[in-house]
Amino acid sequence: MASVVCVVVHPNRIAREGLKTILAKSPFDPVCTASGIADVPSTIADAGEQVLVLMGVREAGTLAAASSAAKAMFPDAHVVVVGDPRNGGLVVTALAEGATTFIDENVATPALIKELELVVLGEPTISVLLMKRLLGQGSASAVEQAAAPIKLDQQQLSEPEDEARQTPEFSRREAAILNALVQGASNKVIAYRLSITEGTVKVHVKGILRKIRVRNRTQAAIWALHHQALGKPEQAGNGEVALAQGA
Repeated sequence: MASVVCVVVHPNRIAREGLKTILAKSPFDPVCTASGIADVPSTIADAGEQVLVLMGVREAGTLAAASSAAKAMFPDAHVVVVGDPRNGGLVVTALAEGATTFIDENVATPALIKELELVVLGEPTISVLLMKRLLGQGSASAVEQAAAPIKLDQQQLSEPEDEARQTPEFSRREAAILNALVQGASNKVIAYRLSITEGTVKVHVKGILRKIRVRNRTQAAIWALHHQALGKPEQAGNGEVALAQGA
């Protein structure tokens, strides 16, 4: 894994210190903790190092500005938002503002570290349960909280009147890969299951993102869940098997 410079940004001091302690013996030992991104030195990363900004927030209203500031300071950084997944508006805002992923603030330490490892490898994942809750398939309270997402998300997730005509068509392989993204599978896992190379998977993922006009694999998975674009697994003529959607 490439050298990573981790920064923890959280308005709550106890939360900052807690994350610092949790990550101290991992590859993500924070070099800096701050209450806001403006307090992070812009010179923390040396050439060739990846920057990982672990950002904790409480309100969607402050997240957009914080995310924009983080991207302005570290254009190539992975911005990972940690928060309460029951707050649908917070999750929607994080993803719409370009966060690499959203992590439940109550996740176990080993799971947190594993998710961060996938992020820096370029294969971020997001909880399927979180996505289902976000799309109104979970509790009533989650539906209420997600009822008024920000404008960008409405544009991405709302169904147009002529959706049947606008929904893109997928090849069997693309459908299999999109189904795997819904499951949170990494490129390596997808490649193994479909007996293709990771490079081929990456090419197909980029093509899928272009077709459905989203920015990352997390948004692609949300799109697939929302549109219910994938049916039951099919056996393709070339021997591919479309991966079944996880529960």
